[in-house]
Amino acid sequence: MPQSSLMTWLGKPAAVKEPPPVDTSATKQQPAEPPTSPPPPEAAKPEHEQTRENGSSDAETLFLKGSKPRLPPNVEIRGPTKEDMPAFKKLNSLLLPIPYPESFYKEILAEPVDRSITLMALWHDSPSDIGKEKGRLVGAIRCRLFAHPPGASASKARKTGPMLYLSTLVLLSPYRSHGIAAHMLDSLIRTAVDDYGITSVGAHVWTANEEGLQWYRKRGFREVNRETGYYRRLNPTDAVVMLRDVGVMDLAGK
Repeated sequence: MPQSSLMTWLGKPAAVKEPPPVDTSATKQQPAEPPTSPPPPEAAKPEHEQTRENGSSDAETLFLKGSKPRLPPNVEIRGPTKEDMPAFKKLNSLLLPIPYPESFYKEILAEPVDRSITLMALWHDSPSDIGKEKGRLVGAIRCRLFAHPPGASASKARKTGPMLYLSTLVLLSPYRSHGIAAHMLDSLIRTAVDDYGITSVGAHVWTANEEGLQWYRKRGFREVNRETGYYRRLNPTDAVVMLRDVGVMDLAGK
């Protein structure tokens, strides 16, 4: 069974099941005001995240300077299908420290919103095989959409748009030098901005996963809190809550 703390966090607030109403008075290129109380209520920022004199944080600077490799032409990134689920389950069980219930996978296909913010990455022997052969599932990203960041007050929640939460982001290690995970994340963020008006992206990362933490920091995420005992079956048990506000680079499709 999954960690109870994980399911509790994912259950509050309720995930959005349909697109929010379109505000015709606002242009699509202007996101709502970024949240000021990310999930959970923000703790004091470490020294490396303090704002610089020019107003930018280390995470923002790394994100602006960074670039991802061009996606290999033989890599196909697309939405999920029923046939993908067995391989997706295997990827999660192989790469993630916690198991997910069957409902986690059923919701992907049953809920239109969940399906729209889930992507599969398939590796083909040749670009010409895309659309002709199934390919090998080497990575995936599965998200949920929250009406507002957990922990936000009622007044602040009204000022912010929905939050995209990364439930799983997995990629087999031999394929981690091709920018596949970054391309999947960027694609989903653009979709979530365009279709649902998100203003932030959040994730939990195991404290011992330094490689994962660095990956998120290089992509504009910052540490906003730590949850003790989040991964009860691991040592250490703590999780880092990472958050990234949607910005100009997301709208530009960087």
